[in-house]
Amino acid sequence: MWSLIPEREEELKVRMKVSEVMNRNIITMRPDGTVYEAAKLMKENNIGSVVIMEEGELRGIVTERDLITRYIAAEDGRRPEDVKVSEIMTKDPITIRDNTDIDEAARIMIEKNIRRLIVVNYDGRVVGIISSRDILKVAPHIWFLLLQELRIAQSKVRGLI
Repeated sequence: MWSLIPEREEELKVRMKVSEVMNRNIITMRPDGTVYEAAKLMKENNIGSVVIMEEGELRGIVTERDLITRYIAAEDGRRPEDVKVSEIMTKDPITIRDNTDIDEAARIMIEKNIRRLIVVNYDGRVVGIISSRDILKVAPHIWFLLLQELRIAQSKVRGLI
């Protein structure tokens, strides 16, 4: 029986890698920076997170959610200039390889209830960041490609009937 689902050897050609969608312009700061500096960087760059690096090594990430849940809602009375990002950052953030398919990136984000993944290359060096918004931006393109693949498969089936 003919199927529109491709056999293993004729897998769909529609593959988009994280490296094609990720933002390479990552904004970083050191763990001894302050919550105020992190918030200011986010505002100035119109971003929702800052990657925390120290001596070329990934230490964490500070997101808008971290600012709200670990600083603002903590209500400890300290000023943002007095709180180090190392106190509120997400330590050991989840990373993804740059050659991973974006559908896998989306699956991880949904499964872990996160909005961003730090992208690393083959040797673990940080090379970018991908957000759920980045994936949503390319979703129409992916749907178009999938529909094209489906049309091709349908025409092959019609030609064999």
